[in-house]
Amino acid sequence: MHTSPILQSKISGMKKRLSESVISDAVLSSIALCALLSIVTYASRAVSIGGTWGFIAVDLPVVSQPFLDNSIHTFKEKPDASIGNATLVVAVTPTEMIFGDLPAFTRHRNDVRNKFIVPHADGSPQVAKLLQQSSEWSLDRKNRLGIRSDGLVIVLPDPRVPIAVISGVIANLRASKTFSHVMLAGGVL
Repeated sequence: MHTSPILQSKISGMKKRLSESVISDAVLSSIALCALLSIVTYASRAVSIGGTWGFIAVDLPVVSQPFLDNSIHTFKEKPDASIGNATLVVAVTPTEMIFGDLPAFTRHRNDVRNKFIVPHADGSPQVAKLLQQSSEWSLDRKNRLGIRSDGLVIVLPDPRVPIAVISGVIANLRASKTFSHVMLAGGVL
């Protein structure tokens, strides 16, 4: 039996389509690589894991009650001194040092009669002159008004004064042994 040429062309076209691979070579090689990596991973896990495994009993130290620290509850600190109206205040500005008692710089800050000025010499604060004038002022207050100095001094620096100058003033005030406490205040002037 003889087949028609149209039917033969259809049969040959179908044979060509059926003979072509559905999966390309690149896809087939990546599937093979993934399979190989899976086998190698499983084999390495099987080799590295021991034949037996399980839980290990461990003794962990556990404290049922926290330690009692008595020092926290019994420690109380009392202040050596308290700032009051007799506390000396020294304001350090770029051109002078101004001193007076605490009310002179708080309640009566606009009154010029309760503050004393020690000008700088060549831009350098004269702490020795300040100590001499403040001790004379303190002695006069003690004799005249009965107000004793409490041995405290508060240094109020102007923001324009370099920190090296302020630290030098504080060091000289501490070295004088006139004051028991030298305190630095800020943001007041």
